Amino acid sequence: MEDVWVPIEDGYLNVWHRPGDGEAVVLLAGLTGNSRWWTHVIEHLPAELELMAIDVRGRAGSVDAPPPYDTATLAEDVRHVLDHFDRNQATIAGYSMGAWVASQFGILFSDRAKRIVLVDGGLEIPAPPGLADDKIAEAVVGPSLSRLDRRFKTQLDYVNYWKAHPALTDHWDDSMGPPLSYELEETQDGLRARLNPAAVAVSGRDITVDRELDSAASKTQLPLHIIVVGRGTADEKGGMIPLASALKAAASNSNITVDFFEDVNHYTLILGDGSKRVAAALADSS
Repeated sequence: MEDVWVPIEDGYLNVWHRPGDGEAVVLLAGLTGNSRWWTHVIEHLPAELELMAIDVRGRAGSVDAPPPYDTATLAEDVRHVLDHFDRNQATIAGYSMGAWVASQFGILFSDRAKRIVLVDGGLEIPAPPGLADDKIAEAVVGPSLSRLDRRFKTQLDYVNYWKAHPALTDHWDDSMGPPLSYELEETQDGLRARLNPAAVAVSGRDITVDRELDSAASKTQLPLHIIVVGRGTADEKGGMIPLASALKAAASNSNITVDFFEDVNHYTLILGDGSKRVAAALADSS
């Protein structure tokens, strides 16, 4: 794997790239994630696949990429990446927020997608009744923004921050440290995460309150595979995307298939024990 700068209007995207003679697979991470979150999935993918793990605008290696940060623009960026690597088609896989980007890519650029894989995302996130849209977005996006204002003295301090995360503390493996630490940069007052709050806020609002975006997956005419899990973002029972929602989408569209991984949570799905199974689903799709 190597980092490649892909030009976009007024800037660049960083793409973690692995050449291959087989099918191409694009990997899109979550709301505050980045290309390295796919590390353990990549370790289990066939060597012949060409891989393009994107740091989307406002995150990690693409933190300086300019606005707009909406999911439609992020989907168009995927097209730029495919053009850069001279690939007409690819399997587009998105985790968490990346799943909404992937499903929108399948609508906007259906001729460029061979298949779509949604990894615990891409369908409506249930919200408590009666909440205004801004409160729904705040409830979902707020926890992801909590580390943006923090400074850490050392990389170990940052790793310990993640080790205490409720989704990871009981499932921690030291191999999670490097993918999570990739986003760090040095400042005069310590290490901080390379994340643009505006980028997170804009795309976070898209995935929480845009009902048309939620329905994009159900409308697809492409082969689409949905992976959902049994535990959520804090390791609580019940995944971020309910199994019932995935099964309902599949029942209404014969292009959709569903996998349910009951024993992993939203984070360990790709950072931990679920990564091998995600890789198997991607290999089957390619």
